[in-house]
Amino acid sequence: MTDEKEFGKVKIDDDVLAQIAGIAATQVPGVSKISTSIVGGIAKIFRRKPDIGIKVILGEGEVSFELGIEVEYGVNIPEITYEIQEKIKKEVEKMSGLKVANVDVIVKEVRPPKKEQK
Repeated sequence: MTDEKEFGKVKIDDDVLAQIAGIAATQVPGVSKISTSIVGGIAKIFRRKPDIGIKVILGEGEVSFELGIEVEYGVNIPEITYEIQEKIKKEVEKMSGLKVANVDVIVKEVRPPKKEQK
């Protein structure tokens, strides 16, 4: 995204938008992590960023996201994915000024419940 103002241009990199979305998504209770592909997993080791695995699609004054997530066992999946969509939309629009057109959330894994320690 590029915005021209009186003093020059302002550009928000796709990685920054992905970071905002990643942080917002992982703040939703019940989300274990953003899921990545094998290549994304290797890249995540080196980059140590929460945004690996989030696809950013820029349009004219708007942005869309696609992300895979891992959820904790027992959560209501439709409810949690709706919360993620709302949280990403709110945070990205507030921080970037871009309109969020679409947030596609793909549940790729369910984290098994933690075994109770004796």
